[in-house]
Amino acid sequence: MSKKFFRALTLVICLTLVAPFFNTTIAFAATEPQIIGASAITMDMDTGEIIYSKNADVQRSPASTTKLLTSLLFAENKNKSDIISYTDVSAAVTETSLTNFIGNTAKAGDTLTADEVMDAVMVYSANDAAVMMAESVAGSVDAFCALMNQRAQELGAVNTHFVSPNGLETDPNNHNVTTAYDLALIAKAAFQNDWVREASGIDKTSVTLDGKKIYIETRNKILGVDGNIGGKTGNETQAGHCFVGFYNRNGRNLITVVLGSEYGADGMNVFHDTEAVANYSYDAKKTTYKSTGDEISTVDLNYKLFKFFGPIKTITAPVILDQDVEYYKNDFNDKNAKIEVPSNELDAWKVASDNNVDLTFTAGNHSETVKGSITLSVGQILKANIGVYALALLITILIIVLIFVVIKLIINSKRRRRNRRRRYSRY
Repeated sequence: MSKKFFRALTLVICLTLVAPFFNTTIAFAATEPQIIGASAITMDMDTGEIIYSKNADVQRSPASTTKLLTSLLFAENKNKSDIISYTDVSAAVTETSLTNFIGNTAKAGDTLTADEVMDAVMVYSANDAAVMMAESVAGSVDAFCALMNQRAQELGAVNTHFVSPNGLETDPNNHNVTTAYDLALIAKAAFQNDWVREASGIDKTSVTLDGKKIYIETRNKILGVDGNIGGKTGNETQAGHCFVGFYNRNGRNLITVVLGSEYGADGMNVFHDTEAVANYSYDAKKTTYKSTGDEISTVDLNYKLFKFFGPIKTITAPVILDQDVEYYKNDFNDKNAKIEVPSNELDAWKVASDNNVDLTFTAGNHSETVKGSITLSVGQILKANIGVYALALLITILIIVLIFVVIKLIINSKRRRRNRRRRYSRY
């Protein structure tokens, strides 16, 4: 066989071996969701892990997805059978409202049950019903917004601020703001409430207002499709088309958030975005964040110079990972992931005798314990204070010698006294 044949055969074998890796890389890259939405995120509801992220920390108007928190506070303060009344303020709201169905004739004193109000908000996204929620819980819209902001902070949604319970952008310079990440935290809390979760998954229902039955249906156009079990829509001028989706596939629960999508000719763009993000997130695999043996930080350890007494000293030691740590690689996790040493005070002498330490890996709302060690030995502590310990040893030796000399002098003195007594006794 010729040399050319062997070269060709070698090339074919090399390409055969390399091709699977090449194809795998291309296939993985192709699964990255290409969405219209300006911001998006996927959160694992059970672990809090962020699987997918696009501009998740950028503040945006959330439009009617605001009503997730409004409904949560309402559910926590009311019972389904409670009677909720219209006020002049709620009856005056006519944009996407229940009162539209009866010719905008709702008036103060008209009532709905609390369960009907919940359905009106979560299914139809009725803005007047959201105001009814706010006033029935806090007495006024402003007081309710203060409760919303307090609860948002408690949930960790620190980049969120509400000025209305329904998300209407009545003032372009003063409207609700949140981030995809913050909204995922709020949505998680809302989903954990049975009443809100049930309402978010209703397809069609009815309420009775002023003696008239009003039939409403969900604005969630993918309810029941590929694991979508509920959600909340939103659409406003600055917000664009928004959607928070609740998913369950094979027992795994995810939250998807898409903000700032376009409505499109058929109103489906935000739902196409959501499906792309959900499909990607269910298929996504973790990758290595830090590896076994990596030095992740250093720690300052306090100790008493002579272990149980003496002045307090400090020594710096490296912290090493004893296991691989994996995460979903995305822009949110790359920015927020960190591994920390427990905040409780560690004693250098204790660490020197047992280097093992439980570290905490966090990325946003997700937290887990990982194994690590602090590289420090007794010899290092001794070396760091060799001068002091040498001086202490010298002083100790001198004290021992001095004590020995004193004891010797005392013994000699006693001997001389005994000898004198013996001499005197002879006379």
